[in-house]
Amino acid sequence: MITRAPAPGIREPREEAPRRGLARRLARATRALATPLLPDDYLALVNPLWSTRALRGRIVATRPVGHATTELTILPGVGWAGHRPGQHVGVGVEIGGRRHWRTYSVTSAPGDEHLTVSVTAVPDGSVSTALARTARPGDLLTLGPATGDFAPAAGERVLAISGGSGITPVLGHLAAGAGTATGADTVVVHSGRGERVHGADLRRLAADRPRLRVHEHDTTSGRLRPEDLDDLVPDWRERTVLVCGPTGMIDDFSAHVARAGVTCLVERFRPAEPVAEGTGGRVTFAVSGIVAEADAVTSLLRAGEDAGALLPSGCRMGICHTCVGRLRSGAVRDLQTGELHTAADSDGSTDSDAVVVQTCVSAAAGDCRIDL
Repeated sequence: MITRAPAPGIREPREEAPRRGLARRLARATRALATPLLPDDYLALVNPLWSTRALRGRIVATRPVGHATTELTILPGVGWAGHRPGQHVGVGVEIGGRRHWRTYSVTSAPGDEHLTVSVTAVPDGSVSTALARTARPGDLLTLGPATGDFAPAAGERVLAISGGSGITPVLGHLAAGAGTATGADTVVVHSGRGERVHGADLRRLAADRPRLRVHEHDTTSGRLRPEDLDDLVPDWRERTVLVCGPTGMIDDFSAHVARAGVTCLVERFRPAEPVAEGTGGRVTFAVSGIVAEADAVTSLLRAGEDAGALLPSGCRMGICHTCVGRLRSGAVRDLQTGELHTAADSDGSTDSDAVVVQTCVSAAAGDCRIDL
């Protein structure tokens, strides 16, 4: 039997119309499921770690390494390009249907099949608590590329001064061979209250490595002071000094080392205190059209999120460059350096000419417009 379409102006039988409507809806649904997918999308459906469009990692193990600190062992996906000692990686986790990013130092050796990071749960820290307290083997994370340059020159003798979880970038150097018979001569001075973060790991490494010395300081009896270096490490002026830990400790030791004319490398887990200048202003986020009122010390990122804008973010401290946007008009001030950036610094005729700013460490210096 041949079925012909009805002639123009002739209505279909009542029972045929719903069937044709159903068929059209099914066709649209099928196209929606199949048409936009690329080969990478099908690979990701089989195994999320095979995706080359979104770098993922799967937690394969967890272990406690401090009172509130957990080490995560992660199998990265095929897009992982590796890391160098002392670098950090962005870790994205879904909380309440929204992806949040934080940055953690990589503590494993370059070239290892797995990468490890250590996360300390902080009060009111939703991301750190989720990763340190509730993450389990099998959970999927989103990863960013490894970045950072917290490393001495090859062959230099090193003094690493750390406090609390500040030991983690130092562990990255130890994982790469520092302190071994063929590695750099290394001294680690690690402070903390009670059992230090990764304290047991440091003691194990010190027992096995002939060119590694470890001094642990319990802050229950008082803070570690720069003046203590002369007794703990008499030759510290002959070493490159690495410092990572609480802000006060970093400031005290880096200033002390600088006065002695010694090379000092600093890694901060929190941004420096903001430089408060300017008057704030009205911030327009061009993509969403959301307008936020911001004062002179509130970051563009925070102001936008408070106003309801969905903005890219990562470390939230000026390291990972996940939050960048093009400044189309007005001016912003860098909260870390006080430097003023204005749209007038370029003609803005092309995207490559536009001034790019980091919203997490920039504040409004008058009304401005950002391409985010």
